[in-house]
Amino acid sequence: MNEQVNKNKTLQRINVLMFVGLLTVGGIASLIPQKQTISKMENRRLTPMPVYSDSAFWSGGYFRGLELYYADNFPLRNKWINTSENFRHSLGFQSTDIKIYEPENDAEANEIADHNDQDTTKKKVIQSGPLPDDGEVGVIKKRVFVFKDRAFEMFGGGPAMGKSYAKVINEYNRLLSPGIQIYNLIIPVALEFEITEKYASYQKPNRPAIANIYNAEDSNIKKVWAIDEIRKHRTEYIYFNTDHHWTSLGAYYAYRAFCKTAGLTPVSLDHIPYKTKPSFLGSLYRLTRDEGLKNNPDSVRYYLFPDSVNFYIGSNDALGYWNKSSMYAEGASGSNSYSVFIHGDLPIVKMETQHKNGRRIAIVKDSYGNAFAPFLINNYEKVVVVDQRYYTGNFIAMLRAEGINELLFISNIFAAHTPFHIKKIEGLKDNK
Repeated sequence: MNEQVNKNKTLQRINVLMFVGLLTVGGIASLIPQKQTISKMENRRLTPMPVYSDSAFWSGGYFRGLELYYADNFPLRNKWINTSENFRHSLGFQSTDIKIYEPENDAEANEIADHNDQDTTKKKVIQSGPLPDDGEVGVIKKRVFVFKDRAFEMFGGGPAMGKSYAKVINEYNRLLSPGIQIYNLIIPVALEFEITEKYASYQKPNRPAIANIYNAEDSNIKKVWAIDEIRKHRTEYIYFNTDHHWTSLGAYYAYRAFCKTAGLTPVSLDHIPYKTKPSFLGSLYRLTRDEGLKNNPDSVRYYLFPDSVNFYIGSNDALGYWNKSSMYAEGASGSNSYSVFIHGDLPIVKMETQHKNGRRIAIVKDSYGNAFAPFLINNYEKVVVVDQRYYTGNFIAMLRAEGINELLFISNIFAAHTPFHIKKIEGLKDNK
């Protein structure tokens, strides 16, 4: 009896020593300076070691920073993430069929939207709606709808938020017109064109939401109905399988819709050479770690237009400072492949072409605008691109200094219904 008790105590001591040993080794290893500062798997910057200060110590901020540091720098962290996700997948862990909207976007979930989606120019409306049920089953993982080995964001913005966005665009129109023509282009989400009747309740239809914005905008603002042009090509590769962005082809169809609105002739892609970034697993794969998405990777195509263009990267601090660079970030690869377009989310860039037609446009955009902007070098002598999230320079002074006479606000439908983005756009005009 005593022998068995001693054995049990010995095993317990061994277990405790192994556990403490693992924690000690892991803790020491995590203190060793890490070479990796960015996680390509998650496409984000890892938390650095916090800097000690008395105020941070007593407020608790220093310890919260330590906790985040250890979580981001644990040894073999990427392998543990992959192992965990593979194990969950093998057990068949899946979300149930439930409707999920972001709280700030669905405050008016029971509010009746304005379904008058006739645009102000009385053009023919393309009928929209869910596709017939085809028997395919989708699941929701981490607020993402995974369907047919593709990942989709689900839109749920309310009419009041859309009107707030329209109000901000109207403010620019009244501040800058008649010297600057204002355009607005709202980008639909991919699910708008792929959702079936079975899952129709998973998101709000995009076209009525866009119409709600356009109908609330001043009549002299030119509205671009990109959603109708994109819908004509819904069976083509216009949105990525594993990422929330559109492809360059999807951006091209929006560009064609813009040209129609702006009185321009769109370039044809029939004979334009291009390059491709292969094996792109995007943001929605990194979020869900879904095996079906992993086996359905994307490729990123970018077009090599014959027009010569001088590309410059600007500064938040110095008006008129421009550093010459290249239009495409050729070094972008892997999970960062979408950053090939105009070097990703820089605060401000400029493209100057050989066209001398007097048309100079500025684009205020989110990341969707990165794939769109290069097409405009075929029609404008100058294109200035401002990221509404990061530009803190004097926006109005910049427009005047660059001789801008057209201004396009291009936003994905989430951004047009999110307070953060609306405030960022509004704040640009107040930057000094």
